Amino acid sequence: MRYRNGLTLMAVAIAVFSYAEEPATPEKITAPGVLLTFDDTYVDQWLSAVPLFKEYNAQATFFVTHFDKLTPDKRDGLHQLHDAGHAIGCHGLRHIRATEHTEKHGAASYMAKEIAPALAHMAEAEFVPTSFAYPMSDNNATTDAALLTTFKHLRTGTGAKEGQRFAQMDLLFTPLADLDTRRVLTGKGIDRIGYPGNEDVLQQLFEAMDRAVAKNEVLTLYAHGIAESGKHHHIRLGTLEKILAYGKEIGLRFYTFDDLP
Repeated sequence: MRYRNGLTLMAVAIAVFSYAEEPATPEKITAPGVLLTFDDTYVDQWLSAVPLFKEYNAQATFFVTHFDKLTPDKRDGLHQLHDAGHAIGCHGLRHIRATEHTEKHGAASYMAKEIAPALAHMAEAEFVPTSFAYPMSDNNATTDAALLTTFKHLRTGTGAKEGQRFAQMDLLFTPLADLDTRRVLTGKGIDRIGYPGNEDVLQQLFEAMDRAVAKNEVLTLYAHGIAESGKHHHIRLGTLEKILAYGKEIGLRFYTFDDLP
């Protein structure tokens, strides 16, 4: 099979599994910003936000799982997202816990059963992802080492300790000077912020964005769907606009994982 860029499937496979050996790419991130990411298969909802992202000149990274089960329309939607300047990353084949599998069966088994087939299905659809997001933010040193032989960057996540505000969570922030060496980034989930009862969480996020500007850092965040429903794994379109608007107001850029050096 030959793809639009002229690569054969074999060439794509070689490229995918050679990231660790490539020289560093030129740094694209020169100003404080946000790595805004979305997980799973909410392609239609993500597409609904494209005009909003365009209005604020913002880009995001969409980490996709169960790629083999996506309809042709959803695969086409991912190409529309990519063509609009967004990045498409890998979220595993079956969204399984990385450490749980590797502890039982080893890292090689995890890579063979969860990662290799996911990348193969993505390659068939002409996607060669450079980054991976851990399902359930489940990672350790063993899984990081295995995955970094294939991906340039990984994303995990963490929660706040009792009484801790987002701006106090140092793991969420990467100084610009450290971007060329930090390959595992930690994000904070922002689903449901702005919903009734969660108003202060949005204010905390604004405080974290202020910190990124003040300290010349990049803040990593993750959500899932984009909808007005009250489901757990969603952020409201109106709330997303507030985040993008505040970022523009204070001079933050919205980067993708493909922008990382």
